[in-house]
Amino acid sequence: MDALSLVSLLSEVLTLVGLVVGGVLFAAGLVVRGVKGRWMLTDGVIASSPAGTVIRWFDRDGDVHECPATTHETHRLAPGEDVLVWFNLRTPSRCRTHTPEAEGRALRVTGLILLGIGAASGVLGIVLLFV
Repeated sequence: MDALSLVSLLSEVLTLVGLVVGGVLFAAGLVVRGVKGRWMLTDGVIASSPAGTVIRWFDRDGDVHECPATTHETHRLAPGEDVLVWFNLRTPSRCRTHTPEAEGRALRVTGLILLGIGAASGVLGIVLLFV
């Protein structure tokens, strides 16, 4: 087997693996992001309640929601202080105090990298046909 045949074989394998596995991973990342729902940024306030310290905020419809203030961002905040809150649009009673941008991001980035490798290998395979 000469070098050209070996490169051609590797190109075909990388094309198939990159496009198939990359497409599946990218689609899985999109599904994870879709299932987790969209998060909206709003201002919350730390409050005291009989259940302990909570975060309260308004959703888009003007309804008040609350959840326990148990995150490390709210650990040192006193009642009455403001905190940034991301709440889930599907279930506005769920909130977080850290940026939720990483939902499925690793899957999407890995999928895009593999799709790029697969596309580049496909182009290389076509170029090798004419060499």
